[in-house]
Amino acid sequence: MTTQGQSVACHRRFGREVSKRLGLGAILLLPLLVTFWLIKFAYDKMDGLLQPIISLIFGQEVPGLSFGIIVITLVAVGALSSIAIFRWIVRRAERGIIATPGIGPIYGTVKKLIPGSESTEGELGFSKVVRVEYPRRGAWAVGFLMSVIEDDAGTKYGVVYMPSTPMPQSGWLMQAPISDIQNVDWSSSIAMSYIVSAGVSCPNTMQVSPLEDLPEDQPGRLTTETQG
Repeated sequence: MTTQGQSVACHRRFGREVSKRLGLGAILLLPLLVTFWLIKFAYDKMDGLLQPIISLIFGQEVPGLSFGIIVITLVAVGALSSIAIFRWIVRRAERGIIATPGIGPIYGTVKKLIPGSESTEGELGFSKVVRVEYPRRGAWAVGFLMSVIEDDAGTKYGVVYMPSTPMPQSGWLMQAPISDIQNVDWSSSIAMSYIVSAGVSCPNTMQVSPLEDLPEDQPGRLTTETQG
């Protein structure tokens, strides 16, 4: 092999080695960088939320004050949520908000989309983890039962949101017969972790059962009467 050939081979080996080390470094540091970016994004948004009011009071923005106020408020509300009278007041206020035209539907939808929230209308949305046989027989995809629809022939369908990996805010919506949908004994947080981590964070076992005996007044139920 000539000197020039040896030089080319050496450069190729060096390039492969650099690419390998770069990939290993990205695997190790990428989760940390993404976590830092998400925390910074949340901090910037929360710290800027109350700054206009803070500027009116103090004459200038106070970095970190808005973030601190919001965090303290969240902790205080979380602590008060264990008090029965506070929960009663919140439920009464929610009923008033839901009954308000224009605001009620938005509030109810947002509340339903928050995992772990107490639904005022049922146990669907991101609280109901299910699986559907997709994209072929024998292959299963995990999703969330958002609502139940009944067509004019009396057949019930489950409206299932199937989040994408690793970005669950994107995905697709599908209707499947209730008989083709199975309950999964996972919580919404476990299901989200499973989806976001591409299956890396996954329980060793899962229990499934037929999706049946749904209440007749579940949210999203659509009949010929409601259509007409």
